[in-house]
Amino acid sequence: MSSELSRMVPRSASIGHLLLAGAIASGGLSSFVNAQDAPEPQPVATAPVPRTDLPLKLAPRPTKSAITADDLMTRLYIFADDSLMGRDAGTEGSFKATELLAREAKRLGLQPAGDSGTFFQTLPLKSKKVDPLSSFIAGGASLELGEEWGFKSGSTMTFTDTPVMFGGVMGEAALLTAEQVAGKLVVLTVPLSQAAVQQAVEGDVDVPAGAAGIVLLVPQQAAGVFGYVLRPGVFVDDPAFGGSRLFVGSGAIAKLFTSPLSELKAGAVGATVNVKAILDVVPSPFPARNVVAILPGSDPKLKNQYVAVGAHSDHVGMARRAVDHDSVLIFNRIVRPGGAENDDKMGNAEQFTQINAELAEMRKSSPTRRDSIFNGADDDGSGSVAVQEIAELLSTMKVKPKRSTLFVWHVGEEKGLWGSKFFTEHSTVSRDSIVAQLNIDMVGRGSATDLTGSSKEGQDLRGGPDYLQLVGSRRLSTELGDLVERANTSKKHNLVFDYGMDANEHPMNIYCRSDHYEYAKWGVPVTFFTTGGHSAYHQLTDEPQYIDYPHMTRVAKLIADVALDLGNRAGRPVVNQPKLDPRGVCKQ
Repeated sequence: MSSELSRMVPRSASIGHLLLAGAIASGGLSSFVNAQDAPEPQPVATAPVPRTDLPLKLAPRPTKSAITADDLMTRLYIFADDSLMGRDAGTEGSFKATELLAREAKRLGLQPAGDSGTFFQTLPLKSKKVDPLSSFIAGGASLELGEEWGFKSGSTMTFTDTPVMFGGVMGEAALLTAEQVAGKLVVLTVPLSQAAVQQAVEGDVDVPAGAAGIVLLVPQQAAGVFGYVLRPGVFVDDPAFGGSRLFVGSGAIAKLFTSPLSELKAGAVGATVNVKAILDVVPSPFPARNVVAILPGSDPKLKNQYVAVGAHSDHVGMARRAVDHDSVLIFNRIVRPGGAENDDKMGNAEQFTQINAELAEMRKSSPTRRDSIFNGADDDGSGSVAVQEIAELLSTMKVKPKRSTLFVWHVGEEKGLWGSKFFTEHSTVSRDSIVAQLNIDMVGRGSATDLTGSSKEGQDLRGGPDYLQLVGSRRLSTELGDLVERANTSKKHNLVFDYGMDANEHPMNIYCRSDHYEYAKWGVPVTFFTTGGHSAYHQLTDEPQYIDYPHMTRVAKLIADVALDLGNRAGRPVVNQPKLDPRGVCKQ
């Protein structure tokens, strides 16, 4: 599950540092603006140290047609192995992971549905580095890169003797004519909200027809934007991922206009600027690839419709230095039971006394193990291998589902839903032919000791022996939500569904944080299946020996039955709820 574009309403404890320092933490876009409406954090009950009888390594065994715990274990020990180096998109580890997925899809007899008759849909991934000699001069006054201005682009941008014109508030109706803005940089103010700032950075922002470009005026409280857009790294060079734009801090408004911001009217002309936004751009050393496969349907007419079943293959890579695995395991259990969701918690003296005592006890039977790889066994190795098991089950049935089944292992979910966004923008099947999308992300935990999330009001949610979270199942189609419930009871899976994370205006915004959203925004009914969060979320301790394979088997079997029902029913799920704006910002 992605934290890159995660918390529209972030944790108040960590936000102050980000806003004051203008820094960006590992959560990426998670913390740009103040969490004025976030619930007060609740005391968290600690859970036992995860004990496991499973080995650190497991020899692979042949899989069977049925969905079994042994098969899931075999698959996950391979997919979350250290040799895949955390599967970060655009790295060798992700490349190896997608090779494994494509090879298995071919073995199962699935049809390739990627580019040029292959199983791969390759994203135009590039690597960028901002040249520190980039400059922004307004009327003779220089703006400081990273403090007062920044930019987002796929290539170098240059503006010479270009006047700026105030255009009003970003997202509001255009107030200027093409003649007015011709050859000018239009300055738009960004409202002070997490949704607006995310829209400014990652979303679509209309450039007035005829304008030379746009300058987005960022609130001082969201100065972390500069560090985010200027950091070196990889990006998807595709228009659907947002066009070029300049960012200027609201504190520098006096360098652009003679009047204060409160007095500016649309059409006001300001300083003449000279901008050199210099980027060094090269192709990514390793491609970022969706793996796309189809099991053709058995009905001559319905086979042209698709039930999409998906997960994400990537994770977050490797740490810069190795640390003691068991220390992280115990620290997170006591201090950060939500893993990366609690990365603002640092621990107190009493907690460290408990940590040291438990670590000393563990050392009596467990030697120190240095660890630097975020294996992503649950996130989302569990979903990736569950999709494989479902594919093996359906592909070995004597009579295949009437509709075709579209299997997509998305890449770059952890970067901000890259793979699913790219796939739905450039779908290798007709987007309108997809009747539903079943997203499987983190289905390997969910025990009674796991902090799986929180209610809208901020109360802890815990798992249990029959636990499963559902998100989005009725947001577009109540019929799909009913179908999932019916499959659970009629097929006697007897899982207990938790809809707590699916509440409207939930501050964690889970509906917008995994790949199903990129389908839902185009009107495709979705259901997101997950066993929720835990202390190993985005941590070095998310390893296959801590996964609950019998529980994961039950979840995978349920999803397979839902896919079968969708594949064989007479009609597609009816969309009877309001549709989303595919070019807007997702807010749960």
